[in-house]
Amino acid sequence: MSQRARDSGFTMIELLVTISLLGIMMAIAISGWTSWAKASSQSGRARELQSVMRQAQVRAVTEGRAICVSFRVAQNDYTLYRGACDDMAKVTLIGPVVSDSKDVKLVAPSFTGPSGSSTGVTFQARGTAWPGSVQLTRNGSSKSYTLTVEGLTGRVSLN
Repeated sequence: MSQRARDSGFTMIELLVTISLLGIMMAIAISGWTSWAKASSQSGRARELQSVMRQAQVRAVTEGRAICVSFRVAQNDYTLYRGACDDMAKVTLIGPVVSDSKDVKLVAPSFTGPSGSSTGVTFQARGTAWPGSVQLTRNGSSKSYTLTVEGLTGRVSLN
């Protein structure tokens, strides 16, 4: 066998170094991806709740009756009802809907209705709503999203 044929290829040390460098690069990429996925989950949940609340307002106007979106912090879920949040005869339409992520939490839902403070927002048939807000936080992050409902217009904004 000629000298040239024996010299072609890689040594064991070269292969080990290359594999080690690839492993380090993969570890860095995975940790970055994990944090991005958690942040994306939080913003996605906030947009989902904004959409649910907007749809509740449209449904209230379309059906000509009050629609309630009620939040339960301890269970980290929300439920959609036909009827005002303070009405004992309200009927469940959807829910309870629980978050897919264990890291994203509902915090401090506070809306002002005719009978005082409530953990749910009621959209009236004329498009108005109980004013207030609800926050979404994520474990291990200081980032917080606030969904605010204006009383007069029923507008749902995400900050």
